[in-house]
Amino acid sequence: MEQRIRFASLAESGQFEVKELCASFGISRKTGHKWLARYRAEGAKGLADRSRAPKCVANRTEAEVERLIVSEKRLHPTWGPKKLRWVLETKHGMERPPAVSTLGEVLKRHGLVKARKRRGGLFTVERGTLTPPERCNHVLGVDFKGNFALGDGERCDPLTVSDLHSRFLLKAEAMPDMTVRWTQGAFKTLFRKNGIPEIIRVDNGSPFASGGPGGLSKLSVWWIGLGIEVQFSRPGCPQDNGCHERMHRTMKNECCKPASVNRYAQQQRFDRWRKEFNEERPHESLGMRVPADVYQPSARRLDGRIKPRLYDPETETRRVSSGGFIALNGNTCYVGESFVGAEVAIERSEETGLLAVRYANVKLGWMEQSPNARLRPPAYAERWEKKLAARTDET
Repeated sequence: MEQRIRFASLAESGQFEVKELCASFGISRKTGHKWLARYRAEGAKGLADRSRAPKCVANRTEAEVERLIVSEKRLHPTWGPKKLRWVLETKHGMERPPAVSTLGEVLKRHGLVKARKRRGGLFTVERGTLTPPERCNHVLGVDFKGNFALGDGERCDPLTVSDLHSRFLLKAEAMPDMTVRWTQGAFKTLFRKNGIPEIIRVDNGSPFASGGPGGLSKLSVWWIGLGIEVQFSRPGCPQDNGCHERMHRTMKNECCKPASVNRYAQQQRFDRWRKEFNEERPHESLGMRVPADVYQPSARRLDGRIKPRLYDPETETRRVSSGGFIALNGNTCYVGESFVGAEVAIERSEETGLLAVRYANVKLGWMEQSPNARLRPPAYAERWEKKLAARTDET
């Protein structure tokens, strides 16, 4: 504001040209003449900032309709925009009532609704550090590339699996959906052919993870039961699986645009491209060698007769029933349907009196030694210790 007044004063003094003043103040001649015209017409007040809002809005909600919305909301405080729109149609006979989003904005302007605070997940998953791959079959990167529509209209969800040490692409399969059933079947075939890895690295989406205890899904529980360590990347951090995501970009550009006419044709393109990626395309990280020159299959094959040992012999365990419950002290406790058929370990704490529940090396939660106890998040133990400490101080 001070600069504008100074500019107008110097221009009106007659000692300077407007062109020179505009160059000195770093503004265009058009802007300079605009400020000068406002100063001559209204004085210093004319140099103040003006509203940039349009003078008229064609689709603005009429004041009468807005008052009607507010009055109906006050009559029905618990009703939302969808119900209020129905009231405008049926009760007031309005042929073209405002959209649901417009009704929501009207209620916000009048302070009749409050934004809900999004509640975080009950179980906060503890994510450890990611292991850098040091050898073949040490760490496998697993992910679903973004889905797309095929020529016949069907959905295609490409499942990709790569060895992060050799960059060897083990699987690029056009899946019909991202369910546990299809994904587990694809991994059974892969494990029989290429063997079982030491670690599988996945993101926090379905079907690899869940919002339940330990963040484990049925698929990740099955992997751990085979003796595979499952590592989850940080939420919203695709760089944790960077080389796999980089492969996705190449895959998308070379064999997904445009999509094939059907799933069979798309799978043929995936197979041809995977062969080229593994046997012809050199990689800088491998010293310009191809992945096929580095990769070696794992010696561990999938065998249902051999089950790895998840717990020490003296560990107290409970088998999870078909409903996701375990029996404890004559009562049942819900653990989760992801663990159906698996065995979970029970560890008793003499200090707090709580029972720690874990699956392999994954902490699931805590339980009280009381009837109808339920599984609580791992952070519950800290609150319980503070409560016991407070009771001790009182006594």
